[in-house]
Amino acid sequence: MKFLLTSLIFGLSELGGAHALATEFHVGTEEQLYRGGVVSPNFFPILKMGFQGSSPHTEFDLELKFSAQHPKANALVSKNLFYRFQEAESSFQIAVGRKWINWSEGDELWNTGIINPLDAWDRFRPKSQGLTGIFMSAENDSIRFDLFGSYLMIPEVMPNVVIENNQFQFFHPQSVSSGPQTFELLGKQTNIGYNVALPSLNKLLIRPSILSSIESKNSISPIHVRLTAGYLPLNYFPVALQAGLIINNANIIVDLNPRILAHAVYSGDLSVKVTDEIKIGFTAIRDEIFQENSIPADYTTATLGATNYFTPWLKLGDLKASYLYSTGGLGPDEGPNANPNQNLFSSRILYRNAAQISYEIGEFNAQILHEFSINADWIAMDWKKQWNQNWSTVLGGDLISAEKLSASDRGAEFLADLRAVDRIRLGVNYVF
Repeated sequence: MKFLLTSLIFGLSELGGAHALATEFHVGTEEQLYRGGVVSPNFFPILKMGFQGSSPHTEFDLELKFSAQHPKANALVSKNLFYRFQEAESSFQIAVGRKWINWSEGDELWNTGIINPLDAWDRFRPKSQGLTGIFMSAENDSIRFDLFGSYLMIPEVMPNVVIENNQFQFFHPQSVSSGPQTFELLGKQTNIGYNVALPSLNKLLIRPSILSSIESKNSISPIHVRLTAGYLPLNYFPVALQAGLIINNANIIVDLNPRILAHAVYSGDLSVKVTDEIKIGFTAIRDEIFQENSIPADYTTATLGATNYFTPWLKLGDLKASYLYSTGGLGPDEGPNANPNQNLFSSRILYRNAAQISYEIGEFNAQILHEFSINADWIAMDWKKQWNQNWSTVLGGDLISAEKLSASDRGAEFLADLRAVDRIRLGVNYVF
């Protein structure tokens, strides 16, 4: 860890040297208005500030996002923040820090967060982030090899969930909780309170990772192959519920215990470049979650296992189309409060049987996604206008509907959780 921080400081300090490139700073604001009566707060003003830059040995970016109206809704994110010991053009490189690599095309197309963690503070516009550790890469005209290792896990960024006085406080309009607020006890509706039982930071964050990838790199052949395999901590924490009865207040207090799990990931990409404008491909991913050796008998939590993802995709100029089909990964809850027909908490299997298409026309981008298993639709549109070198604006919105809460084989709750959380957004950004 000390070596990691020292290398980052040394690397960033070289930005003032002869090979330094100009660093770009930005500030911005975004106003989001959600459908009234559906979520609270329905008006969500955001302030953003950050910087980014690069040099022959360094790439870095950092952004702070927060709501002045709801200061407990905040996030600090970075996609790249690393120092490489060789220059960017070198065929062999060692880098240390936080670095983004496209390990799996299907993972990136669908923002599943299986390998790279997500900046999903805005769940409607998730962004893939880099892993944090030590990276090695080697390549020639035909092949490229990447290797990653770490003992530091930085989890994904999601909308802030705050519990005060044993109740969920929704400072972020997308922090949708699926936890019940009351429970029928002895024929009477009884209030439910929540408490998070957090392990130590060392237990949460100091965890091993190893990941490798090999891909073809032949400019003559139209066929591209990438194979990736690794052992990683989950980028999120599934929850185990532990309930008890507080007699004097006649309340049920529920402890939410984060589960600290790891998984093995195997991904394969095969694509064919038909022309300069047309590329077709297929991705298969197997995500094997390793459960704890034992779970306390009074815990209620989901049964997690191996999930298989299959993704054919097409890129036709500015048009992108893809399909995602997933199987397995999630069984019924186990424990004293388990419901055999429905899981207590939403899973991270975002989609079961879904198709999406997006098209970018100059400054305008539109996306339509349909999830067949719950008959859900998501329409997203953005107009990004660069007025001059410094000023830019974005105007956009999202519409979501869903008929079912989850798929028949469980999972696919993402759009169901956010159904009717429609919004419009207007942002202004200034670059120094």
